[in-house]
Amino acid sequence: MILIPMFMFGFQLFTAINDKSSILDVVEIYWLIPVMMIIIPFVYFIRIKLIDKLVHGIDLKKIDAELEEYKRKELEQLNSAIETKK
Repeated sequence: MILIPMFMFGFQLFTAINDKSSILDVVEIYWLIPVMMIIIPFVYFIRIKLIDKLVHGIDLKKIDAELEEYKRKELEQLNSAIETKK
């Protein structure tokens, strides 16, 4: 989340250096909103992944592998049931 204050400081610095702008610290927040709309969900997604993996011990790759194993076993049972009916 350090990126948002960095962008805000960058906008303030640009406005301070730019002589055409007479009002400081007024419109920077409007320029920051699109940046926040991209950064906040990205950071939150990373946070969720890390908490699931490190705190809760949930590994999505293991879950996917387990689901594939269940699908494979179910297909084998279905194929054996079809073969016994023939």
